[in-house]
Amino acid sequence: MICMMKPLFAHKLFIGGMVIAVGLLAACGNPAPPPAALLTSPAPNAQFRAGDEIQISGKVVGSAIKQVDVFINNERFATVDQAIRPNEFEISVTWIAPSEIVGTSVIQIKGINDQGESVIASDAVFITIQAPLPTATPTPEPTPIPTATPLAAEQPAATPAASGAPAAVVNVLLSPRPENDFVNVRELPDLNARLIGQINKGQSVPVRGKNADGSWYQINFPSGADGAGWVYAPVVSINGPTETLPVVTPRAASTSAAASPTNPTGLKPPFVTLKAGQEFANLRTGPDTAYQKVGELQATGKNAAAVKGRSANGQWWQIAFDGAPGGVAWVFGQLVDLTGDAATVPIVVAPVPPTAAMPASAPTPAPPQPTPTPPIPASAVLPYSQNVRFSPRDDIGDVPLGYQGQPKTATLEWQINGATKAELEITTQQGPGIFANCPAGNLSSIAPSDAVNKRMPMLLPSGTFQFTIPDKGYYLFTIYVVKSDGTTTTIPRHVIVDCYKTQ
Repeated sequence: MICMMKPLFAHKLFIGGMVIAVGLLAACGNPAPPPAALLTSPAPNAQFRAGDEIQISGKVVGSAIKQVDVFINNERFATVDQAIRPNEFEISVTWIAPSEIVGTSVIQIKGINDQGESVIASDAVFITIQAPLPTATPTPEPTPIPTATPLAAEQPAATPAASGAPAAVVNVLLSPRPENDFVNVRELPDLNARLIGQINKGQSVPVRGKNADGSWYQINFPSGADGAGWVYAPVVSINGPTETLPVVTPRAASTSAAASPTNPTGLKPPFVTLKAGQEFANLRTGPDTAYQKVGELQATGKNAAAVKGRSANGQWWQIAFDGAPGGVAWVFGQLVDLTGDAATVPIVVAPVPPTAAMPASAPTPAPPQPTPTPPIPASAVLPYSQNVRFSPRDDIGDVPLGYQGQPKTATLEWQINGATKAELEITTQQGPGIFANCPAGNLSSIAPSDAVNKRMPMLLPSGTFQFTIPDKGYYLFTIYVVKSDGTTTTIPRHVIVDCYKTQ
């Protein structure tokens, strides 16, 4: 039986299938399996839009487990209190992501014993909820004239979908197949049609319709004509009834379609164009963020340039740019789309990386040079995202140490993209809220003390910090982040030693 908690948001629940092997073991009298919890869906770092239905699935096993709780953002969302086999619970929950929690969300399942204590918990899974797609304002219908004869071009109301117009709303979602990191979105249902963007792994988008033979799907894509784009069916996964999708007649190709491989500025392949939805891309004197910035490609200005070469690792393009030394600059490949054959682009040796100026020989010592600013990591050009957890035990953004025999040593692990700087600081206080059972801790007991009451620089985009806290209490780990756009944010994480939460 599934017991619903106070509704966080609109949702629905059901129990999934059964696993035969565990049942046979129990029937044969073999010992019950050790406690284990696995969250199988959604995938870590998956991306969704507000309003998407997110499938939460998993399994928990253990002889002491009496129920399984599903937590979303540290709040209990639902409970499953009936095992499908002795000592085995399966969870299948559908959560509709609300618009008020756009950003990072965390999901976890826990096995609870008959004392209401957490026996086992799955690894926390972090996902990103994006803002919903804008809804187009409907065009008012003209007032009909009773004596007017309908124009030949007008479609009867029963026609499934007019050319280029949004189809009826159908509850079907599309995402890249698991083996694909992304899929291309094109202007028309043709592999030679103009590329207008891509859908990345973990993203799901609503489907508007399909072409006549079902080999392409039309999706909501704000940067496309009429707010739509086309995706090739064999490279995507579909969630929903495709047989109910309306057939959409493709509109005529635009003058910038791939049949005429030149862009509006008259460039000939190979050339790069700023990706759809990207406001700008920095141009540098070399293929790394450590090189000097010399300009930008901009969505509202110069957004394309001829390609002259590529870096040895294939991640950067050398382009023609009048404002740079030698008339060339470098742009990061993930921010632009290439038109043309990448294999024909020559590899260009990167210029010597910038170094701190050396003092010139002189009878008197040169003045001291300022400490060079550390180079900005390449990950800073990516969209902002973060995944911060503790190991070996992570309990939705906090880590319990010592309680019920748990070790007092743990490792903080992080992956932070789209940031130029991150620092960690450890402080203490009387435990707030659900941590009220924890007194203020003893900061002098923490080893190492690099981040105690001071900010310790963190490696980007990823790194680890192992620590030991032997003394009881509540400790607050705060990560201060400077994003690539100059804004700042904090990531708080809680460590509790020899005490427990109340929730």
